[in-house]
Amino acid sequence: MAEKQITCIICPQGCDILVDGDGNNIRSMAGQDCKRGETYARDEFIHPLRVLTSTVKVIGADVPLVAVRTSKPIPKDLLFRGMDEIQKVQAKVPVKRGDVIIPDFLNTGADLVATGEAC
Repeated sequence: MAEKQITCIICPQGCDILVDGDGNNIRSMAGQDCKRGETYARDEFIHPLRVLTSTVKVIGADVPLVAVRTSKPIPKDLLFRGMDEIQKVQAKVPVKRGDVIIPDFLNTGADLVATGEAC
């Protein structure tokens, strides 16, 4: 049995939600003021996801790095592995906003895309 305090980030109210459960089984939840907060806390407890943002080295550009992010949230437990993969990558100019740097990043279905530009 695990108890986890989760601060909801869905709206500015920032409810502190206490979730009690095991793995995928939630026994109780308290502190949420709306259904959206309940959904957020449930997802955060069972399978937390995050958008990974970072920078990638650029070869032959006027700037040394270009900003990147995943096209959708990926499992939180893959973030450190993702950063290791990003350190291995070097993009070549030109890099345009929206360019896919790594397709299907870590087999998550999310692409690593440029959010900045380099020429």
